[in-house]
Amino acid sequence: MSPAMSDFATVWEKLPADVANGLLLSAAGEARLMWLGERLLGAAGASPDPCLFSVLAHMVLSAWECSPLSPGIASHVHALQKKQSFLRPQPAAFSAVCAGLRPENSSGSEEVRACIQAGDAETAKKLTSAYADREPKNLYWLHFASFLGIRMGELDWYEPWIARYPMPAAFSLFFLADYAFAREDYAKAAALYAQSFILSAMPEGLVREGECLFRMGDRDAAGDRLRKAIVLRPWQSNLLLRLADIESGADIPGDQPPGRGEVLIYSWNNGSALEQCLTALAASRAGNYGFTVLNNGSTDNTPDVLRSKRELFGERMRVITLPVNIGSPAARNWLLSLESSRAADWVVFLDDDALVPPDWVGFFGTAVRRHPDAGIIGCRVVDGIAPLALQSVGLFLETNKEGKYKFIDDHVNSADFGLNSYLRRAISVTGCCHLLSRQNIDSVGAFDLSFSPSQYDDAERDLRSCSQGEFCLYQGHLRVRHCKRRAFSLPTPWQQVNVMGNELKLWASYPEATLAAIMQKYLRRLKDDFVRAAEECL
Repeated sequence: MSPAMSDFATVWEKLPADVANGLLLSAAGEARLMWLGERLLGAAGASPDPCLFSVLAHMVLSAWECSPLSPGIASHVHALQKKQSFLRPQPAAFSAVCAGLRPENSSGSEEVRACIQAGDAETAKKLTSAYADREPKNLYWLHFASFLGIRMGELDWYEPWIARYPMPAAFSLFFLADYAFAREDYAKAAALYAQSFILSAMPEGLVREGECLFRMGDRDAAGDRLRKAIVLRPWQSNLLLRLADIESGADIPGDQPPGRGEVLIYSWNNGSALEQCLTALAASRAGNYGFTVLNNGSTDNTPDVLRSKRELFGERMRVITLPVNIGSPAARNWLLSLESSRAADWVVFLDDDALVPPDWVGFFGTAVRRHPDAGIIGCRVVDGIAPLALQSVGLFLETNKEGKYKFIDDHVNSADFGLNSYLRRAISVTGCCHLLSRQNIDSVGAFDLSFSPSQYDDAERDLRSCSQGEFCLYQGHLRVRHCKRRAFSLPTPWQQVNVMGNELKLWASYPEATLAAIMQKYLRRLKDDFVRAAEECL
């Protein structure tokens, strides 16, 4: 056993079981890391083992690296630093500064938050600028500015903010690096992250430098940075999964899945987005796939869009027009019932506002060849305007405070710096772009009409598949951009009622014992795969 593997195994052996399971499921994003840190602190007690203290400190530090200007997270870092020093001077001093950040008028920050939650970036920008002008030395407002810039895609507006406030060099370099990353200037970003890490020794600099190097095509150097980060943070499971896929080539798109495929789209009054969706599809390498679009009773320009796009697809595109909107599960079942779908080895359901990359079919092909038993394969979905904002990854279940199983969506709206780019099993995957095998369709069946008109019909079917022993597969190397700003959109009262009702139906359909059995089997599978990846990489 290598020294790195020995240290890795020691850390995981000392972790409390619930924390280890939680980290195995996901160890990325500030919300999740703070939640797991609280659980570890509660289990470790007042005088934790030095190894557990190190895990706790770096878990909270990792959350802070995701959001350096968050006063709440910074205060936890500062408290741990006072208890036992583990930071270099620059981050130690800056954590104390950030812990004390406050607006002069708390109602102003609430106004900005409300605008962000509503997806109103323009008003949020105006308010942030106005309050920052009133408090020119208050670093607090850079927190909102960076969120609007990086996670809502307002990069032109955000650029001058970075130089507006004096910060320790390690952090000004880090902010500049994030901006360069968002601009896809990976060479500049890599150099800035490297400089930041030299000054701060904060491992996120290594992680993001590695991601930049990977995107520049230097796989060996990327693997080197990630391996060094894993030595510093052996508990961060996402790092190991990312490294394992880079070293094995699981991130490389291959040939399309064997056999014939059919892409299925249903659309209702979304003509503009549908046009973008079909344009991206036509430009992609989709092999021998056919395309069927169901016009779900649209009254906008959808018929015109479909007529204009037929020239791009020719005979490969079929259009079905219904007089009324029959809802999501019924539309999916209608499409599945078509002769062209029944003759296909694979079908791919694609949202009418999803933009696929050129090699999207090849990513599914890689997933199928590595996991030939997989019958449901999903992808990583990001915001169409701000592609660093995550919308969906592979989902799993955990119990909430009431002990009830729920899907965990801590990733929503977190920044996508590569830690969710891996291939592995999942309990559920996004319905935005997912592939179903003929065998899975025949064995699991159609979508449940009781979830009409929409929401949770795809999740229910995924759970049905898991209950029959067939987990989903998350292909995180396939990134699909989603035009709808789902992470920020506020539903109408009717939509809220529908979502709540369908969520109640979902959990009422599966007894707690069934969900617990699914998760126990799932965790055993993940542990085996995780240990195998560690043995191969460390």
